[in-house]
Amino acid sequence: MDVTSIASFSTQLSQSRLQEQVQISVLKSAQDLAQAGALQLLESVTANAPVSATSANPNIGGQVDIRV
Repeated sequence: MDVTSIASFSTQLSQSRLQEQVQISVLKSAQDLAQAGALQLLESVTANAPVSATSANPNIGGQVDIRV
């Protein structure tokens, strides 16, 4: 092997590692954004969830009669 092929191989390897690190960084950023979006969605759902109304007559609706 001559020096130029070793230098070329080293440069290619370095570029490959850098590209891999950039891809991982972008993936982590996308995951963080997705997590923040999901958390915001869950918070909005729980904030707007209807509160169950208490019945004026607590005896109504507590049991179901089924006759066959």
